[in-house]
Amino acid sequence: MDYNDIKIEYMPKITEEQLWDFYVRNDICEVGYGKGTAVIPLSYHPYIVGAFYGDLLVGIIRATFDGLSADIKEFCLECTLQGGTLRYNNGSLIENDAYGIARRMGILLLDELRKLGNTFTTAYIVEGVEEDIYEAIGLSHNKGHLVYYADERPYIK
Repeated sequence: MDYNDIKIEYMPKITEEQLWDFYVRNDICEVGYGKGTAVIPLSYHPYIVGAFYGDLLVGIIRATFDGLSADIKEFCLECTLQGGTLRYNNGSLIENDAYGIARRMGILLLDELRKLGNTFTTAYIVEGVEEDIYEAIGLSHNKGHLVYYADERPYIK
């Protein structure tokens, strides 16, 4: 795959088949939901940037936005586009951004959200793995906050 042929688009038309194939190809955890559930976010029209190699979806970042603040819900890049040897070999973790594709995706999303009035963006990341990519798009660690959550995903035991 030639990374120079990757197109990055804001609010692209992504089909359920493109998204599901991307998840399966890159061992992304949403596969644990099954196709019918994993693709539901597409029907809610979240704010999305997609990366494409022809018609093949090779990267996605999506966020929710309420008019003032945004939350990055998913940031994934094709494993083969991350470059080098990956520790986890899972597209939902961006361990490397060898070609700057993820950085371009993230910056485009945040720029578009700013145009809509976004002034505060959050993201949950995997410590020791993803700091570089999130810092590359302008986010920083908020040392004063703790993360609380209820995890009821059916594939988590």
